[in-house]
Amino acid sequence: MTPEARREANEKLLQEHGIPINPHLPMIEDGDAVTLRSEEELWGRLVALWGVVGTAMMRENAWFKEYFTPPERRALLSNDEAAFLFNDEPDEQDRIQFSWRLEALMFLAWCAGLVDDPGLPSEPSSAEDILPLYPHDLGDAVMLREAIRVRPKEEILDWADRLYRLHWAVREAHLKREAPPPGLNPGMVLEWHHAVNWMTRYGDEDDWDAVGTDT
Repeated sequence: MTPEARREANEKLLQEHGIPINPHLPMIEDGDAVTLRSEEELWGRLVALWGVVGTAMMRENAWFKEYFTPPERRALLSNDEAAFLFNDEPDEQDRIQFSWRLEALMFLAWCAGLVDDPGLPSEPSSAEDILPLYPHDLGDAVMLREAIRVRPKEEILDWADRLYRLHWAVREAHLKREAPPPGLNPGMVLEWHHAVNWMTRYGDEDDWDAVGTDT
């Protein structure tokens, strides 16, 4: 699909759901200009996100800290993630922020072929279906690595364009102090946009903490 056709299809989809569009937003890059993250990179990111989300949600549980103590596993974490996970007393705002990373995790799980099409970001995600792929002891996440099958680039680029436009709609409503567009969860839109931009190497940024979500 050409960038023009992709934009047209997503604008039509948004309009069908009553979501405002900005006809002046540019197109995203053509597929030939995009190199997706490798299966190994995606695996590492899914492991890191599992660690910080688990730490944020389980509270008073040092299991993830022990799991990520070996240098090769700690290296999977971004700087912000490591600072949070190894903080003995993270503040509540950090816990909330990293619990939202569940949405980034689940969108990347879709990119990895582990879950079905997520539909528009409206209802909070559940990781129940993929948790059996993660280790329940201190072993490596071998089952997760073996299960990953990166989806076709065109499917991921469709979502990259869609989330770009959805995020604009959410931010525009916020700037106008209006309710979010119908059927959209702003926090999910942000996390999915972050995730897809990392997956498509937006801005050639390799630091997870610094991935942009421009609109």
